[in-house]
Amino acid sequence: MIYLELSATEEKNYIDKLYQSFTTGRDFELFLNYFLKEIGFQEVVTTKYVGDNGIDLTCSKSGIDPQGLDTMNYYVQAKRYKSTNKVQAKEIRDLKGSTKRDKQGNVLNNNYINVFITTSSFTKGAIDEAESNPNMPTILIDGKTLLNMCIDNGIAFSYRPVFDEDLLKEILKQYSQPSATIDNTIDDYLVERNITANDIRARILIIPQIIKNSISASDSSIKVEINGQIQTLNLDKSHRYIGGITQIYKDCGLINADNSFIQKKSKWKIEDDRFIVVIE
Repeated sequence: MIYLELSATEEKNYIDKLYQSFTTGRDFELFLNYFLKEIGFQEVVTTKYVGDNGIDLTCSKSGIDPQGLDTMNYYVQAKRYKSTNKVQAKEIRDLKGSTKRDKQGNVLNNNYINVFITTSSFTKGAIDEAESNPNMPTILIDGKTLLNMCIDNGIAFSYRPVFDEDLLKEILKQYSQPSATIDNTIDDYLVERNITANDIRARILIIPQIIKNSISASDSSIKVEINGQIQTLNLDKSHRYIGGITQIYKDCGLINADNSFIQKKSKWKIEDDRFIVVIE
């Protein structure tokens, strides 16, 4: 599947339309109830409009245990804000505080993640606050991210097919050439991970957990070999992803000259003092 990337103007217009579609904050909360179910969450509940202690929705996502012992709970704060009204650090602190105890004052279990979803964006202070305590994880979803998640999951968007003759010719060209030799040496890779549309838009390469565990907590960059090219690339604070990979994505065919992009798969392993990645 090839995705055409929105221009900055188109993106802003869609975010504004998304905001204007909700007459009240309550409408936004009710939409998120549907949204969370569509992207795979279970037990989604919208709390009462008043006295919700800062938690607007609750939901969960099961892991691989059939009895649900590894189920993760999520506590969601929703804010329908204009694009000019950014979420402040205090609001993130308030969310963290509200999830510590329920309405009866009982301590909530530790198996939860905070989520803050807004139609606007977050100040740098709010982002720093969300990352300040790894023991109290907080996921931030701004208007741009929410928009792209709606697009990728077909929520509130309809699509008209566009015929691309050049793409068809490229497919025919590939099939008219002799099959390339398959390199069986990639079988010893530790882990595979899909590079999603959101990853490409954000120009980041998500690091699989098993690889992340091998990175020193003090490291701010890593040496990585991507499709045979060795580079030293920057890590984000939480070591969740690698940045500065726009040119790599272009070289590997994930970003085309017309700003369309193609999702691909990455395979990872560790060898000597560097991480080796193959993007297929």
